[in-house]
Amino acid sequence: MTAMTVDPPLDEFVATLRRSRLIEPAELDRFATRQSSTSARDFANALIRANELTHYQADKLLCGRWQGLVIGPYHILAPLGRGGMGTVVYLARDRRMTESLGDSVLVALKLLPDRKAVAEPTVLARFQREMELGRRVNHPNVVRTFAAGDLDSIHFLALEFVPGRTLRAVVQENGPLAVGDAARIFADVAAGLIHVHERGLIHRDVKPSNVMVRPDGRAVLLDLGLAFAPREPLPDDPTIAGGRGYIVGTMDYIAPEQARHATAIGPAADLYGLGCSLVFALTGTPPFPADTTKAKVRRHQYDTPPDLSWVPAKFATLIRWLMAKLPSERPASASAVRDLLLPWATEAKPRAAVDVVAAVDTPGLDASLWDATPGEEAPVAAEVLELESASVAVREERQPVACFFIVGIVALLGVLIALYQLVRLL
Repeated sequence: MTAMTVDPPLDEFVATLRRSRLIEPAELDRFATRQSSTSARDFANALIRANELTHYQADKLLCGRWQGLVIGPYHILAPLGRGGMGTVVYLARDRRMTESLGDSVLVALKLLPDRKAVAEPTVLARFQREMELGRRVNHPNVVRTFAAGDLDSIHFLALEFVPGRTLRAVVQENGPLAVGDAARIFADVAAGLIHVHERGLIHRDVKPSNVMVRPDGRAVLLDLGLAFAPREPLPDDPTIAGGRGYIVGTMDYIAPEQARHATAIGPAADLYGLGCSLVFALTGTPPFPADTTKAKVRRHQYDTPPDLSWVPAKFATLIRWLMAKLPSERPASASAVRDLLLPWATEAKPRAAVDVVAAVDTPGLDASLWDATPGEEAPVAAEVLELESASVAVREERQPVACFFIVGIVALLGVLIALYQLVRLL
């Protein structure tokens, strides 16, 4: 829990808990009569032990903050991480299932505060696109959208909660993967892309942090926040879905053609991202690291893929094929990629089951999310500024041709004046 100088009085804590609506009043009264707690913290700890509260919920209530812990039918349990566009994703329980079936369903609830949506209409438009496009997919290897809308002045997406760790986290914590494990994971990613492409969508952000590796060793493709439908009209504002002059994607994994024109692409752009992600899985680094966005884009356009001499030759050839500079020179489809990966894939080695709520009910590495209240704008963190974790539309820095023409004329005049002065001296 966040350290506090002084705990609130017990009656004040109970009043805050009632306002939160996390526990039904009658149930709270029954629990209170069975407890001999004399302090708010002791009472909160008793509720945690009884699985009535999470540490995160108790922490907020002890600070006197109850807003946002219940949003419509969803009870916020703990933060999961940051989504795109300044959103925060929380683990939440859908209480409707408890009422109807005597059980509860965990969801990943992505929240966009109304204040941010009003201040930044482009962000709201992107969020609404994610709502609409997410409802089109229904596949075991792609995260599903269960519900979307507005509740309590907050725009929300209720997504399938996929337990596990992102591929990026797996590699960072355990080191590069063996070829067989990488092949299994990306065969699942390819299977997800088959479905996405069949639904007429391009993902546009295939990368390690958008691949969730479940405890059973299988993989799920996350985040349709940058997806678009090539055959459908695009928004007039290119900052929403991208277009000429706006790069949309994550620079370490972006296809050359996507960097040139974010909407003049096809499914092959996703296959390029898959190939780049395979390189990361096998080496622990993206294929073309560089210090700036421009340098990364330039390397994607002109540099050959990194050396993978320790990888079986045919597997390395497949990666180079996926990372061909021209879309027409890559594999024909995600289906073809899956078929090529499956022979290399090893069987999954499931890990022991874990309590998923307990696993996330801790401040973790991003303590600022733990301190924030659900429904607030995501607090700024250093890692948000990293290109890997920010998939946003970025205005290309293009110098108009006229500027170079003018600069050239000025330079020529300078030379002529200097020559004239030199002739006069002679």
